[in-house]
Amino acid sequence: MILADTHVLVWLASGDRRLPASGRELLFEEGFAISVVTAWEYADLLARGRLATSATVDWIVEEFSAPIAALPKDCWSLSAKLPPVHRDPVDRMLVAHTLVAGGTLATADKKMRRYPVPLAW
Repeated sequence: MILADTHVLVWLASGDRRLPASGRELLFEEGFAISVVTAWEYADLLARGRLATSATVDWIVEEFSAPIAALPKDCWSLSAKLPPVHRDPVDRMLVAHTLVAGGTLATADKKMRRYPVPLAW
């Protein structure tokens, strides 16, 4: 399972060219899911007017056939044990979710890429 970081959802929703063509192809060929923590962060940013798109999480789910992935209970304890690479609790929870699910993370965030997590690109 590929879990998409928040900025990846923004890039998809807005057609932003910062999403690498190879990454876009992988997301569509393999399919991807949206962690519930990423869905929450995206919805919160959208509600506060912090995104360059008006696309809702529901629209992304429908448009890209990307289900919302529930957070396994083991994520809470694992996120607290991750190395102190990133101070953002949502990002740490997304890394934990990816690891617990045995998945792959789609992100361009350089700090998140320092975690011991498989990366989509």
